[in-house]
Amino acid sequence: MVCQSSVETLGCGVVCRPCWQRIARLDGILCDLCGYAFASGNLPAEKALCAACRRGYFHFDFARSYGRLEDPLQAIIHQFKYGSHPSLARPLARLIHTLWVQVYRDRVPDMIVPVPLHKARQRKRGFNQAWLLARHLSRWTQVPLADRVLVRHRSTAVQAGLSRGQRRRNIQGAFRVADREAVRKRAVLLVDDVFTTGATLNECARMLGKQGAHRVDVLTIARVAAWSVPSV
Repeated sequence: MVCQSSVETLGCGVVCRPCWQRIARLDGILCDLCGYAFASGNLPAEKALCAACRRGYFHFDFARSYGRLEDPLQAIIHQFKYGSHPSLARPLARLIHTLWVQVYRDRVPDMIVPVPLHKARQRKRGFNQAWLLARHLSRWTQVPLADRVLVRHRSTAVQAGLSRGQRRRNIQGAFRVADREAVRKRAVLLVDDVFTTGATLNECARMLGKQGAHRVDVLTIARVAAWSVPSV
């Protein structure tokens, strides 16, 4: 849980160190494409692809998340997004950077693109959590932050509480690529906080690919343990 009594520091934000230390990495057998963690009794017979990836559902090329969307990580992300604690961006971005070091040993993307918020929702929240995460990652990796090539031009209903199909329909057509030449034949890394059903990330990847992106990868802090819809 988030420790409300802790003193905010640069290293830990508003979360005590023991809570950070309790965050566990996703382990076991992961889907080769989307990073879904297979349950021990539901392992793939051959190549590790989940049902969604076997059906060719996703438009991105690769996705990984640091941990499962469960406490304390879920509570920390909830505080980050809805508790007006943007200081949590830096320590949470460190988790994504850990993935970066593992994933990009041999190849590096041309740009880092945060999943955009609609301007109305960003005004209400006060910040875009994906932009804050991507900004830190860009600084640490020296890969350019391309925060204007993808825009959210249509406001949508909040995704939390919607089924997978509802999420997909809700988000369809919500994004557009503002600078086609910037992404054409480029390797793009999409950054966001949570991979739930993947509907939002998938729509972003679809639009980037449609405008000529050579490759689209995804890194997030957390993802659901199963194809269900959690509270964030």
